[in-house]
Amino acid sequence: MTESRSPFTRRRFLGGAAAAGALSVLPPGLVQALAAPATPGSLADVKHVVVLMQENRSFDHYYGTMSGVRGFGDRTAVTMPNGQDVFHQPSAARAEGHLLPFRINTTQVDGQDDEYLPHDWSDQHQAIDAGRCDRWIAAKGEMTMGYLTEQDIPFHRALADAFTLCDHYHCSVQGPTTPNRVYLFSGTIDAAGRAGGPGNENPADYQPVYSWQTYPEFLEQQQVSWKVYANNEVGDDSAHPWVGDYGDNPLWLFHAYHDPANAALAQKASVTPWQPDSGLGKDPAHVLSSFIADCAQGTLPEVSWVVAPTGYCEHPSSRPLNGAVYTQEVLKALWSNQELWSSTVLLINYDENDGMFDHVPPPMPPAGATDEYVAGLPIGLGARVPMTVISPWSKGGWVNSQVFDHTSVIRFIETWKHPDTPFPNISPWRRSICGDLTSCFDFTAADATPPTTLPAMPTRAIAPGDPGDPEQGLPAAAPPATGPTAVPAQLPGTRPARALPYQPLAAVALSADRQTLTTTFANQGTADVQLAAYRADGQSDGPWRYDVPAGGSVSDVWHIQAYGGGRYDIAVHGPNRFLWQFAGDAAGAGAGVEITASYTATPRLQLVMTNASAAPVTVTWTANHYRGDGPWTYSIPAGGSVTDSWNLLAFDGWFDLSATLDTDPAFLRRFTGHAENGSPSSTG
Repeated sequence: MTESRSPFTRRRFLGGAAAAGALSVLPPGLVQALAAPATPGSLADVKHVVVLMQENRSFDHYYGTMSGVRGFGDRTAVTMPNGQDVFHQPSAARAEGHLLPFRINTTQVDGQDDEYLPHDWSDQHQAIDAGRCDRWIAAKGEMTMGYLTEQDIPFHRALADAFTLCDHYHCSVQGPTTPNRVYLFSGTIDAAGRAGGPGNENPADYQPVYSWQTYPEFLEQQQVSWKVYANNEVGDDSAHPWVGDYGDNPLWLFHAYHDPANAALAQKASVTPWQPDSGLGKDPAHVLSSFIADCAQGTLPEVSWVVAPTGYCEHPSSRPLNGAVYTQEVLKALWSNQELWSSTVLLINYDENDGMFDHVPPPMPPAGATDEYVAGLPIGLGARVPMTVISPWSKGGWVNSQVFDHTSVIRFIETWKHPDTPFPNISPWRRSICGDLTSCFDFTAADATPPTTLPAMPTRAIAPGDPGDPEQGLPAAAPPATGPTAVPAQLPGTRPARALPYQPLAAVALSADRQTLTTTFANQGTADVQLAAYRADGQSDGPWRYDVPAGGSVSDVWHIQAYGGGRYDIAVHGPNRFLWQFAGDAAGAGAGVEITASYTATPRLQLVMTNASAAPVTVTWTANHYRGDGPWTYSIPAGGSVTDSWNLLAFDGWFDLSATLDTDPAFLRRFTGHAENGSPSSTG
């Protein structure tokens, strides 16, 4: 944005050259917080968890160009049958047949006030297409490919740079807002329909339809204090966007909160009669007055949910700018009480992706998984959405690439407050595949000093046409007439990365009669992981998913003669940019050659090259990334094998290597991923 247009100043919120001036207008408690010493601790030092769920943004849409995350620079994106990666989304309206992601440049268009895109149960499933992720434009329209940069959402980016961003956090449902918010508050949508479900679509706001137990009720049983903070004026009314809750408090949908016998429960849940619009909603301190008061008085409960009105919630028709104004007020309330902030975790996530494109296929459950299918379709996981983990124990610009969803928020609270009494609504499959967020923290390295790098935001909401409106008079955002010719550049650089609890592997073995190929998926880690096998040979069937237990393995058999004439090309994808690819021809000279990879200490990647054929072969290894040297060649005698161990320490555990044969052009083995050693690293 130009200086004259921008409502943000160039000085920094709480920092930079204007730090002293910023401090002068903040409460004394915040001045004390800036000088707070770092203290080691543990999960037990957490006293409060605050959850702020915003609306309808995908990870790529907000963070695809951010350095060090799995964004537009992802070299392991799924390849479609036409040979292009999923960034090249098919578009029948384009002469080139596809549209790449394009920037919604808010200095040139009114990109803060976009119309929402389709995001219902049917079109979300259509876009993700069982994990092929190739029908985003067909399901959503071309605006699905629009994204924002750090110039468009400076506060969001700076906050992620200051704390921890999760780049494998998914919404819970391939569906709209309410089902995803119901997952956040109850861990299920009642797929079996035993208590008013399945809740896979948006019911009418504020009308009770569900009867299963919510997580706040469970916390009540566990004697854990909680509260929902939502403005009590008007409700969901587009004519009053700055007050109410936009229908985003799903506890209104549960009968228990309407029972006169549960008046105290309803009060804590903000399920109370609506008051008239005060006219003060453009002041976020008014909307958040109850939360701010509890923070100041030290009466914040152990668990809090914060629900924003329409104008602050970041729904595509509601400006990210005003979402930042609202978030800034939440942070100021927490940071103004040093004792409170030094013991608080703030989780900022998004309920679903609206219609915004994301390129990473979500894990999905096996057929028949308990409480995971509605009408033959998987409930989730859905598209990636942002999750920023803000606390004294997650500071420093970290990225976490473990698989999470909205039930992970419940499980974090569960691990913290009642680890011996699990909340029963979360399905076994989600508990297996999705983590509990504890890997986002280092409880031995507390730092309760608020960051000094956040841009100063306005102190009041800015509606279209208001004085200082940065987009006044700009045209509406629209897809480019001439599409981009390259995938958007991701900012260079790495960022510190939390250690992950799984270490996937894959291997193939050709049968003696060369009719079948057995794939084995293994996991040297301590948590279950899902791998997905895609055909990379131009065929459109698949993908196939394999949930691999910690320390275990699963296998499958491919009938390569019946389906491919003996030729095969299988790409195995997993979290944290894992991609191992196996291509060959059962009738080729390389049919007797195989390469297996595994991890050893240091970290190292051990490669075993075996030649069961009657003639010697030469294996050539090429570094696709990370290393600048090579290639390397190995001569493997007939009936022999060669083992080598590659030290990955210099590359922080990252590798991307391809092996080819001198005697068989169809042969390819590619190994891409990260060797975990239980310690933090950096992104590749």
